[in-house]
Amino acid sequence: MQNCLVILALALFLSACESLVKPAPEKITPWTTHLRAAQPDDAFAVVYSWHGRRLVFVGAKHATRTDSPTFRLIEQAYCSFDIDTVIVEGPPYSHGANAERLFSWVERQRDIDGFVESGEIVPTVRGARDHRAVVWGGEPDDTEVRDRILARGFTLQDLVGFYTMRSVPQWMREQKITGPDDSRTKQLIEAELERSRSRLRAPADVLPSHASWAQWYERTNGKPFDASFTLEEGGPLANGRYATNKIAEAIGRVRDGFLLEIIARHLNANQDVLVVFGASHLMMLRSALSSMLGPPSYEGDDLEAYRQRDAHLTDRKKSSVACRTASWHSR
Repeated sequence: MQNCLVILALALFLSACESLVKPAPEKITPWTTHLRAAQPDDAFAVVYSWHGRRLVFVGAKHATRTDSPTFRLIEQAYCSFDIDTVIVEGPPYSHGANAERLFSWVERQRDIDGFVESGEIVPTVRGARDHRAVVWGGEPDDTEVRDRILARGFTLQDLVGFYTMRSVPQWMREQKITGPDDSRTKQLIEAELERSRSRLRAPADVLPSHASWAQWYERTNGKPFDASFTLEEGGPLANGRYATNKIAEAIGRVRDGFLLEIIARHLNANQDVLVVFGASHLMMLRSALSSMLGPPSYEGDDLEAYRQRDAHLTDRKKSSVACRTASWHSR
């Protein structure tokens, strides 16, 4: 009798272990020009089911229009599923659940003639509030990125240098500078170096000046920081032409590996999870998610049609017409 009880307990233990979601970061697909070309032109969603739990991943095309496919998919996700946990791109996970700073910031955002300047995080957070879901940021802390990147063989100089370099395209878009030869560039670079060292908890002697940063850039990309600089140098391409592409890709893999870990954590807590991240993240994570959860039950750009097609969802959620809320509007 005692042996039977031991066997039963062991069987229950093994069954419980088999039902746990195990992250598969080794299955993350590198971001390449080929994968970029395969990405759909607009937002899309993938739905996975696992032992009664559900993951809905909206791959956003970063949008600011309330009539965009991204905003529509977010609304459909809330109207089609009973979401417990929402994971959003941008804020760090360490800020905790329903971070007051995030919610206060979202409440200050306004819809002006169908334009929401801050993008899809606004309807995502407001939808979570309206549907009583808990919101978490999906990003690792910079110090965690630092430690994981150093473990991959990169240096603190690479991280501080890249964190600073990736601001250059933004400055050019915002017309703060016309290019690397602009007289304002040096001051911006040195201010950004200080911020980057602070974020990464790097010593003050790591790339302490514009001159040392320019030397790092030339060593890394094999050319001086001048008019030859192109926006693509900061892109996370595994097969990119520049060493900075490799640094960016490694940082992207760290971010996506961290996201897999927290998705697994919340599914293992018996929660239905909605993730809203950029579509490129979903492209890289699809193989890993399928390895973790099995093939998706849905891939496409119309979650409402999926809900209507699958009768078992109708029992879980009221009709989308009754459920629909303009979560992105100011209240």
